[in-house]
Amino acid sequence: MTLWTIQTIDWYNDFLKKGTIYVSREHIDEYYDFCLFGYNWLRNKMDSSVGKRPFQNCYPIWAWYQYKNSEKKKPDLRAVGFLRKGTRGVRIEIKKKESEVLLSDFMLWQIPYFHHDFIGRNKNERKNFSNKLEKIGMATSHIGKLPKDLRKEMIKSWDRVLDLDFNDRYFTKARKNKRIQATFWSLSIDEVVKVDEFTAR
Repeated sequence: MTLWTIQTIDWYNDFLKKGTIYVSREHIDEYYDFCLFGYNWLRNKMDSSVGKRPFQNCYPIWAWYQYKNSEKKKPDLRAVGFLRKGTRGVRIEIKKKESEVLLSDFMLWQIPYFHHDFIGRNKNERKNFSNKLEKIGMATSHIGKLPKDLRKEMIKSWDRVLDLDFNDRYFTKARKNKRIQATFWSLSIDEVVKVDEFTAR
């Protein structure tokens, strides 16, 4: 499977020294602590689909499988937002075994990652869940305070992040038009195909 990961030049140099690299909790900016609930959900999914994390504090390495759509898979370095403006970075093309990679819908991922909301299969399902919340005077953003059954129902709905055939115009797009991201536990030098340096715009 061909993937592309965008990293800073410092990360890349560290990778070259180590030969194999992992990501741990300290590499995640404290600003994103709010997002750790979604991160941990994804880590648990990876444990069951690609194998247990190498160590408890191991977090995913991120890459692109399909950056824009099925016709434009490789990240375009002329785009903005990969890294902070002016940061030197690299686009690393890699080959990974499919069994070591979990693919997910980039747009849908924003829900467990940041919004902590319910992903309904259709409008009626979304409305029904919203009505349940209204009855108890709560919002999905209070995920830690939701009754156990509603919290479980909401988290279960996040499985649609991993269903690349799921298509609902309210949330996402058809598979060929999706932005598809990839996560895996480690990256080794022998998996690298090509490296392109750039300065983030």
